[in-house]
Amino acid sequence: MKKFSVFAILLVLVATMTLSACGAAPTAAPTQAVEASAAVTQAPAETTQSADEVTLKIYLLDYTADTISWLESDINPAFEAAHPGVKVEITQGSWSGWDTTFAGFFAAGDGPDIINLGSEMNTLYGPSLADMDSYLGEAAWPDIKNFGPALENAKYDGKLRGLPIFTAPRYVFCRTDLETAGGWTAGTPKNFADWVSFAKQLSKIDPATNSLTQQALVPVDSQSMADWQWWLLVYYSLGGELYKADGTPNFDSPEALATTQFLYDMREATYGPASDAVGSLPAATGSVIDVNDETGQSNGAVCLAHSGWAAPAFDRPIWSDISIDPFYGDPTNFPNSKPVVLAFNDWLAVADYSKHKDLAADWLKLAFSKEANNKWNETMGLIPARTDSLYGYVEDSPQLKQEAALASQYGVGFANIKESAKLQTIMQDALGKLVTEELTPAEVNAKIQSDYTAALK
Repeated sequence: MKKFSVFAILLVLVATMTLSACGAAPTAAPTQAVEASAAVTQAPAETTQSADEVTLKIYLLDYTADTISWLESDINPAFEAAHPGVKVEITQGSWSGWDTTFAGFFAAGDGPDIINLGSEMNTLYGPSLADMDSYLGEAAWPDIKNFGPALENAKYDGKLRGLPIFTAPRYVFCRTDLETAGGWTAGTPKNFADWVSFAKQLSKIDPATNSLTQQALVPVDSQSMADWQWWLLVYYSLGGELYKADGTPNFDSPEALATTQFLYDMREATYGPASDAVGSLPAATGSVIDVNDETGQSNGAVCLAHSGWAAPAFDRPIWSDISIDPFYGDPTNFPNSKPVVLAFNDWLAVADYSKHKDLAADWLKLAFSKEANNKWNETMGLIPARTDSLYGYVEDSPQLKQEAALASQYGVGFANIKESAKLQTIMQDALGKLVTEELTPAEVNAKIQSDYTAALK
């Protein structure tokens, strides 16, 4: 499947600021499932079903039509043939309203056997997920050793709760032709001071409209440049840890303050003081680092810090002028800095209330075989979670091949975040006050530290 077929997802993800980087064109939220499950106040009693009554229920979020078609034409029939009397039922939901939907399932103790979760949700839902080590651990399924770092996203309390589908890291994509045209010859910046200089030199503002016509770096949120996931990417590149040894938040650390200060400095270097009210880049068709086919002009960004979904389609000619790099941190001031690509890994988890954990494990083994994990990700143009599935379309694409290599070398998981939904809200509120200069960087960090500490209690 061409990469452009999932680009529309980016617009939904950025606009709604969802917690995970997954999926394809959104579908209607499963309100009936929520209402039905919410009406149940306690877990249903255990019942014994005959084989011909068994339905294995799977709940997937925002996948492409090609993905669902392949699962229903290849995987499910093969599974049903191997398990007479068992039927597989796939329900499609949306990342819009996922938290309400999942809360209904777990509160009722009844719902899909297999549920599509996002990267950070192993901590959020871990206690409600089944320990699948006896079904999917190496003693039961030797194939598990072929999964890369993404497997950590599918664990809770050291135990497997399911399997990861793909790896979708955040890279720094840069237009080398625009860098050269702007007089920048040092390549992708590798420290904070160079990034600020880069932003000042290559951002352009039209004085007639007081709006950006070229933006040196577009992170997740192009308008404010203060998205919480962008903050985490920068923070991890400094060697920062979200929690202290005692488990309390670590937003009062030197690395955290440097991260917030960097976001502020980059925003000011790009837009100027907040009081100037400079307008953001105009909306464009396609990636912000691509070229408009009608005008032949750049869409406005020199560099893009985001997943491959936001980059141009792989068959676009502009790729001859695009570099792909990790984010390098600030080794000059923080010796523990390291190149990082923040990796999002959607995964399928088995609910602890499921009465069919053995069947769920068998379906996962089939859908996550070497060949199947490759095909699943080909339908979306993403990197398979299995390291032995990196063949075919992955090797045929120079971009995917390079992205896969960088993810393997520099990937840091977006996972194990306590109360992630609350942290997102807390950080976005505080960072919003940073870009409007209602709070200083130090005050922003103090607010996040205080609010998040309270939320964890």
